[in-house]
Amino acid sequence: MTWLIEWNDRELNVDPLDLSGLELSLIKQRTTLTFRGLSAALQEVDGDAVRALFWIAERRTNPDLKFSEYEGPPIRLFLEHIDGLEKAIGDLGKAPTPETSGSPSSPSDVDTPEPTMTL
Repeated sequence: MTWLIEWNDRELNVDPLDLSGLELSLIKQRTTLTFRGLSAALQEVDGDAVRALFWIAERRTNPDLKFSEYEGPPIRLFLEHIDGLEKAIGDLGKAPTPETSGSPSSPSDVDTPEPTMTL
């Protein structure tokens, strides 16, 4: 799901499902939030979580942007797009279907079942 938000005369892709492992690590270093924690904190409109999500989106084009100096967007802007965020987070809790979990003979499917996540 692409979640584009216009802010600061730019269009940002702010989809939490597009976060890379490195981006999640950066968020955890600055906020102590894991992905599950970030998801829950975003649903609660936690200021650090909102700031971290937008900071990562902005950092993709400005890698020198410091979290400690980043104010983030007005909460009103975030709230205008909360429905898209809740849908993206809700999609994480859905069980994988056979079409999306790999082939039946895949070692990863046999050895380690796909985790399910409910928020």
